[in-house]
Amino acid sequence: MRFATLGSGKRIRPILSVLISEAAKGKGRSFALDAGCAIECVHTASLVLDDLPCMDDANMRRGQSATHKKFGEATAILAAIGLLNRAYGIIAENTDAADESKTAALKVLSNAIGSNGMIAGQEIDLHQRSEFRRAPPIEDLNWLKTGVLFVASAHIGAIAAGLDETGVKALKGFAKSVGLAFQTADDLIDQSADPDKIGKDVGKDVGMPTLVSLSGPEAARRSCEEHLEDAENALAGAGLDRIGLAGLVDSIFGSKI
Repeated sequence: MRFATLGSGKRIRPILSVLISEAAKGKGRSFALDAGCAIECVHTASLVLDDLPCMDDANMRRGQSATHKKFGEATAILAAIGLLNRAYGIIAENTDAADESKTAALKVLSNAIGSNGMIAGQEIDLHQRSEFRRAPPIEDLNWLKTGVLFVASAHIGAIAAGLDETGVKALKGFAKSVGLAFQTADDLIDQSADPDKIGKDVGKDVGMPTLVSLSGPEAARRSCEEHLEDAENALAGAGLDRIGLAGLVDSIFGSKI
């Protein structure tokens, strides 16, 4: 569990949760930080499972051997289960947040993981994606595999900060657009990047439908830019200090919003 979680990585999802608290003048920072750690446990568990031979069959993750390559498939599966369950414990054990805030955060996280979220995305990726011939189903898949946890991170950060419904809605829209842009950028990277530089296998999507293969690299780049524009518009409506959140996007994509 430690090997998988503490490898090099961007930590975008937990940082997003904490930055929302920072943008709200530090309200709920302790809970946002714990929730961010829980979200990272969930994300890491999904990576461990994605890398298994029965899934994406990857050899490398976060600049090191995939967990199943280091410890074996059975231990990797147990580590993923342990991380998923530890995530709930981290949120429940926070002593600064009100019980209703913790319950709301647990509900958001559970829904993001489940059969209408990441689990559904992985199932579709494994058994239906090869049949896709148009871009919209790919965007739906990207939403399930990547977007839902981005949105959950923002939603939980907003819960920690005690934001009102308008702020929550704006930040969820921001996170959804950033998540979709991130997945599109990841598909572009998969096509051409050096695995030693990005710390994971590349070329795993060769022969599979992606926005890049269906629409071409230029159209995929335009789609990424459009999602970033949507993110900028959503963030403007959140009523928060946007410097940190805009800086996060800049660090990911190298373009300011």
